[in-house]
Amino acid sequence: MFNYIFINGKLVIESKAKISVKDRGLLYGDGLFETIRSYKGYLFMLDDHLKRLFHSLKILKYNLTFDEEYLREAVKETINKNNLSGKDAYIKIIVTRGIHTKDLHFSGAYKPNFVIIAKKLTSCSEGDYIKGIKIVSSAIKRLSLGNPIYSHKLLNYFENIYAKDEAYNNRAKEAIFLTRDHLVLEGASSNIFYVKRNTVYTPPLTQNILPGITRKVVIEICKENRIKIREGKIHYRDFINADEIFKTSSIAEIVPIRQVDRFKLSGEVPGNITTEIMKLYKRRVYSGNKSI
Repeated sequence: MFNYIFINGKLVIESKAKISVKDRGLLYGDGLFETIRSYKGYLFMLDDHLKRLFHSLKILKYNLTFDEEYLREAVKETINKNNLSGKDAYIKIIVTRGIHTKDLHFSGAYKPNFVIIAKKLTSCSEGDYIKGIKIVSSAIKRLSLGNPIYSHKLLNYFENIYAKDEAYNNRAKEAIFLTRDHLVLEGASSNIFYVKRNTVYTPPLTQNILPGITRKVVIEICKENRIKIREGKIHYRDFINADEIFKTSSIAEIVPIRQVDRFKLSGEVPGNITTEIMKLYKRRVYSGNKSI
């Protein structure tokens, strides 16, 4: 069975899918992406993913040649062509500024390239959800505030990949970014939460973090179910002394954490609140599950 890729309005066999070597996404990482999960054909939080993508496209001055509705239909068409209707799938949308000419600034003359990839979802390890995972602190230190780049999901992802390799080399599943004064920001591919005395804490969007879609859902779930939640600065000292810690992302959903660097959590993993949020998240997914 062939896999098909959607490129600039056409579905082509994966082996024949091509983008110019002069594309700015390749040359400079000048592009954006969204990763979406479908549950038996139901594209969970698709509208929010597209809203975030188009917000970034506007802020970063991409010359838009398509709208949200066009991209929404293109995602569905790609899923159908790859026989993924009614199945769990991984969908990646990529938009680059286009073929490089001579200008490095945000010229309006560029015509974006956009790509959609859809594949059968490979499930995360069940043990991660039952026993929790180890995470480590990256050697990369970020500023807490003042860098708008981190609010966009950029193709220029090397900092995240570097941190992921640090995690791999330390037999961990995720790395977290800290500031030089030891504030916790986010994971290399996730947002971070911790629980202390029945209150959930997470860094605010005013810091240099991505406005994660799953992060948003978890905050809504907490507010709707009277689970105390606060957005504010998180110091590493408080983080490692948490009762519970978990990370969030669209593909892995909510994953409990059992160890941060050399510090193991003293309580049960996953803890009561993490377990409750995991259940409520699944309920949110399947309460709206309608195949495309």
